[in-house]
This record gives sequence, structure tokens and C-alpha cells, in this order.
Amino acid sequence: MESQSVEEIRLLSRIKTALRELLDEAGGSRVDLETNSIALAGRELCWVTVDDQRSLVRHSSSLSFDVGDLRPAQADPHRGAWLYSHFWMEASDGVLHQESDWMREPVIGDDPVGDGDAAFELDQFPRDPQWIPEWMATKAAAYHKEAERRERRRQRDRERRAKKKAEAAQAEGASGSGRSGE
Repeated sequence: MESQSVEEIRLLSRIKTALRELLDEAGGSRVDLETNSIALAGRELCWVTVDDQRSLVRHSSSLSFDVGDLRPAQADPHRGAWLYSHFWMEASDGVLHQESDWMREPVIGDDPVGDGDAAFELDQFPRDPQWIPEWMATKAAAYHKEAERRERRRQRDRERRAKKKAEAAQAEGASGSGRSGE
């Protein structure tokens, strides 16, 4: 197993502190933070358990930024970056736990992950083929197919405009050739 980078250790420490503060403020026994991320999009949901009641709580934007920065810090050269991660802490031990999933399709808002997000994710965090989930491969392939189709259309349009311009220049040259009528 690879050792943690200084950046990863720093971010985990900050996340631990932020979650501990949420626990203390709420007087809770447990805090859970779930994050779904892909490409440049992400979403976190945070719950605090107080008296066996789990409630959704607002968390700081700095916690979101730290989680967002942790993802590339934990990227693996074979698996890419995780797409889902669950952090939790029990008040009784104060230990930050994390489990992550590299294959799950993220849920961010109401719309499914876009084809471009899947392609961008693979560009930013390349994966060995066995670590590319089918949903991601399908969406990235659809994105690239559409991009190629758009590029072919742009090329045809450029060629059509160049042909029209050449025909117009040729017609201008023919009409302004200096030949006069009888």
C-alpha cells in the first residue's frame, strides 16, 4: 500500500477537525459525510446523529473544498479517483473513517452523469481498463462519438465556405477581367 502524501494527511486532518466540530456543536454521537464526485461536479450530504435521530445538517464550504481537494490527492494511478466516498466519526472514539468506491455512478442532483463528465473524468484521472465501469465507458464513448460528428460537420462547413469563397473570387475575376463588349 502506498504511503499518504503530506497533502492527503493535511486534508484528512482538516476534514476530521470539521467533522469533530459538527459533532460537538450538535451534541451528536455520530457524524456521516457522503460525497459523490465526477469531473468538476460534486455533492456532499452530512448527517449528525443525536439521541438515535439522524438529521441532515449544513456543513461549511471549506469542508466541501477540502473533500474536493482530497479526491485528486487520493487518486490511484490504476483506479483513477474515487467517485463516492463515505466519511464517518463516532463521538466516543473521535476516529475519522473513510470508505470509497471507484466504480459507482455518482448521483449529483436530479440529472444523470453527463457523457462529457465521464470523458473529462477519464482525461483527468486515467484508469486501467479493468477499472473503467461500464456506465463510464459507455458515456465517454458517446461523448467522443458526438465530438467526432461535430468535428466532421465543422470540417464540411469550412470546406463549403472555402469553396463558396473560391467560386465568388473566380466569378469576380471573370466579370472584372477587362473584356469589353462589342
